[in-house]
Amino acid sequence: MQCRIDDLPDELLEYILSLIPPYKDLQECKLVSKRWFRATKNVIEHNEAHFRKAVSFGALFWSLWPKKTRMPTISKRHSHSACIYENSMYVFGGCTATSTTFNDLWRLDLDTRTWVRPITMGSYPSPKACATMLYYKKNFVLFGGWSYPSRYPLHQQWKLFNELHVYSIETNKWNAINTLEAPPPMSAHSATIHGNNMVVFGGIHCSSNDLWCLNLDTYSWHKQATAIIKPRPRYGQSQIHLGDKHILVLGGCTGPNAAMNDAWLLNMTEPTWKWKKVMLYHPEWAPARIWCHQACKVGNYIVVLSNNKRHAKVNDMSIAMKNVACQRPSRLPDVSPLQESKQRHRADIDTDENVNGRHGSFSRSPSQSRMSNPPSRKSNFSKIVPFCCDSALSMAAFRDKPTNNNLSINRQRQLEYLKKMEEKIRSRKIQTKVAKRTENTLSIFILDISKVLCDECSASWVPLKEIDQSGPDERILYSLVMGRGELIVFGGIRKEQTTMQSQPDVDDLEVYNDLHFINPPKYVI
Repeated sequence: MQCRIDDLPDELLEYILSLIPPYKDLQECKLVSKRWFRATKNVIEHNEAHFRKAVSFGALFWSLWPKKTRMPTISKRHSHSACIYENSMYVFGGCTATSTTFNDLWRLDLDTRTWVRPITMGSYPSPKACATMLYYKKNFVLFGGWSYPSRYPLHQQWKLFNELHVYSIETNKWNAINTLEAPPPMSAHSATIHGNNMVVFGGIHCSSNDLWCLNLDTYSWHKQATAIIKPRPRYGQSQIHLGDKHILVLGGCTGPNAAMNDAWLLNMTEPTWKWKKVMLYHPEWAPARIWCHQACKVGNYIVVLSNNKRHAKVNDMSIAMKNVACQRPSRLPDVSPLQESKQRHRADIDTDENVNGRHGSFSRSPSQSRMSNPPSRKSNFSKIVPFCCDSALSMAAFRDKPTNNNLSINRQRQLEYLKKMEEKIRSRKIQTKVAKRTENTLSIFILDISKVLCDECSASWVPLKEIDQSGPDERILYSLVMGRGELIVFGGIRKEQTTMQSQPDVDDLEVYNDLHFINPPKYVI
């Protein structure tokens, strides 16, 4: 007896549909028939309710999406901007470990988990990081950001932007918006959209606790008046949308190693907006730092990723302080051992005889040179051999040919020097063998905000059920967005402590481009 799928009961049909990724394929199941439309609708509602319930209990699990070979892959980055639209996640900009910023736009197909780079048109934004990108009426609104200058000329200052760009999803085009009045250039700020207004708070600039509003219909800016009581100036905070008239600001940083774990509620019902500090309960269950760790709202709860409080370090911010350009560092040239040896050799040659037109002392006769140079002095050959690979050393033995009759003696000296150089290189290679320390992983923290809009204006951290050690390596400046029944984590940067034989506890920066998903446990309808 043959059985068709239409002969199955509704419970089995819904269970089969629940195994389909909750994006394009599941949405298209509504088009099969009226029965499938009802079953698919029930599955979507059950998925959403199950996800919110799992968040309230802290029952969330990590999953890593493996990279596919021979597929377009986005480059490693941090401090980028990410936004969800329908079945895709869009990522703009960001920067590398060497502070090289991007202005590319990538799209992650959440149904197939593949990256696609749209060939955009129009007026491209400047390469930058720590900008905000929000969705509004089939457009992405991009504002602010920073970029690091080029290496040369030296001692250039980092640059902040107050550029405003709008990307049209339908036309695949960037548009630069010029306004008469604009906020000061800023980065590491936060922004949310309420009705037709984009509200921007904080950031790195001269006065970083101001509120600026952009009318998205007329593209006009104005500085919003607020009451006297307001949060301290900060950057790197999370801004949560709580309806058209309320905003929740969580965490942030006021300076080097000065993280803020507080929360503030903004009431926008009156002409003069008012701030109110939120009472946070159960701080023992709070994350160690909420700075450069984005928060995401799921129902009446906020999900924050951070390192475990027991393993928090005082200098955790030192990476991001450099990367978000919160100070004004001087650009110093990065000198490699090869360049350093060349510079040292060049300085030695400049103070020696006049060689190849270099200005130095007058040339002396061969007898005077032999009298002034002791036997232990190195020849010019030793000055032009850099600390490089073995092949270069073997070729360098033939650069200088002696002019006297003692060919065998000079040749023996050159060979002895080559052996010494090879020993130095081998010892240096041994010293640079790095032993990585075991790193912590990101942990999930949950804040209950169901009572934030009440008179007491309070929130409570939910006790952790169990720390899931399967999460990604501890990092900051990643993106955290909510998909359909899951949270998506992309990119980030961490300070990796390594141990070397000659230099213990060396700090190294590692940037990521991996994708991690936070999902609820599986269930049966």
